[in-house]
Amino acid sequence: MYGECKERLVLPRAGDKSYTPQTEGLSMRKLLLCIPAAFAVLAIAPALSATKGVDITVAGFTPNRTTINFGDTVTWTNKDTGNHQVLADQAAFPTSPVLTANQSYSYTFAKSGTFGYRDAFNTKRRGTVVVRPGLSIAGTPALVAYGGTATVSGAVSSGAAGENVTLDAMPCGQTRFSRVAAVKSAANGAWSSPAKPSLNTVYQASWRTAKSAQLAVKVGPAVVLTRLRAKRFSARVTAAQSFVGKYVVLQRYAVKKRKWVAVKRVLLRNVKAGTAPTMVSSASFRTGVARRTRLRLVLTQAQAGTCYVPATSARVRA
Repeated sequence: MYGECKERLVLPRAGDKSYTPQTEGLSMRKLLLCIPAAFAVLAIAPALSATKGVDITVAGFTPNRTTINFGDTVTWTNKDTGNHQVLADQAAFPTSPVLTANQSYSYTFAKSGTFGYRDAFNTKRRGTVVVRPGLSIAGTPALVAYGGTATVSGAVSSGAAGENVTLDAMPCGQTRFSRVAAVKSAANGAWSSPAKPSLNTVYQASWRTAKSAQLAVKVGPAVVLTRLRAKRFSARVTAAQSFVGKYVVLQRYAVKKRKWVAVKRVLLRNVKAGTAPTMVSSASFRTGVARRTRLRLVLTQAQAGTCYVPATSARVRA
């Protein structure tokens, strides 16, 4: 239940009861213009694959030995005036089309090992691709609400089942990884493990001597708005830390303007410990908005801090 980018926030102006000059370095208008932008990407994206080039000339392949990482791509380009064709030994990778002058052929290596190949038009011209061992990693979803579970998965470059893969995690505020799971690869080398981060967390997998890229999974505090009775509401923010002294912004949906408008800031004054490490920060408050008005709460990035992303509550009716 996160906000929609198209729903623009308009703040109270000077003279309104809910106006405050404090901007925390940025105006609330800019902070809330598109809250989900903070959710859309990983803070530490998996390393991008690289491409290595091999020229095909009348003399053969240059270079004739190419070393790459698991998941990288090799591109062969015909720099000769005659035709050439890349043909792998034992059909280890697909044969290229016949390449005329300046045409190219690319293949991404999804398995480690040493792969020999030759020119189908001159089998004495040979080359080799060496793919280092490695493993991939990905997370679904990249953002979870506090208490939610993500799935971290990938594949080992051997493509074999039964390989031992370990998963390490480094939660926000820590400087070292610690072991959180050990799994075995399944068919085609695929591996998977559930993950339940309580803060923004970086994950890294290990297999043999290889380590994956680092993967960040973001966490949004669970924000809940509850109608207690007419004009009385409660706000709750659940996370692995106290938010006492922080505030959430109450918004109403202006139907005619078709956008969310800030009503007031709600200061969180109370905290109650749940099952470790959970802390529930809360406040009750009053608002005079018209009955049946759609309302929601927004926790901005400035209030969420460095270890969480912004979050919004589900909508309720006044």
